[in-house]
Amino acid sequence: MKKVLVLGAGYVSGPLVEYLTRDQSIFVTVGSALQNQGEALKQKMTNTEYVVLDVTKGEDKLDHLICESSLVISLLPYSLHPLVAEKCIKHKVNMVTASYLTPEMKQLHEAAVDAGVTIVNEVGLDPGIDHLLAMECFDYVHQNGGIVTSFVSYAGGLPAPENSDNPLRYKFSWNPKGVLMNTMGAAKYLENGKVSTANLKFIKY
Repeated sequence: MKKVLVLGAGYVSGPLVEYLTRDQSIFVTVGSALQNQGEALKQKMTNTEYVVLDVTKGEDKLDHLICESSLVISLLPYSLHPLVAEKCIKHKVNMVTASYLTPEMKQLHEAAVDAGVTIVNEVGLDPGIDHLLAMECFDYVHQNGGIVTSFVSYAGGLPAPENSDNPLRYKFSWNPKGVLMNTMGAAKYLENGKVSTANLKFIKY
């Protein structure tokens, strides 16, 4: 069986593990610092086991788990991805994350190339699926003789009222700190051949 190591057992992990284990040739190990999260996933899924793992303290255990895996999927907070990536490069195991490409991850590019390891970032909803659908749209236009003159992408959805009962009216499915940092960050976009930035601000209703 192919072994996949999923690091993190939060809200995003459940659908991922469920999707992976539809293929009976894939066995998933979930590593989580919180035992109850890992247990909950194991009870719901087939071909799944969990281990209690804090990647910042159990590096030897992390090394062992990576060595046994065909692929590592890190759904940990983005600041922990470089630690995991360095070990994946060391043991020549491919890695996927759903987070934006940070400068720290970008610095590992040459080492990954030299090791023959593929590390793919931004494979989530936004960024990720939105990028893939955008390229599919561009390819369709070009293949039919068209020219793309402008493209604007919106990714996300409106949560049900009962699931947005906080001051931000937001359904938190990932790290709240990361949500706030992204919200407060500047937007960068290409307009008329020039890169522009815009600072976004909270609007109080």
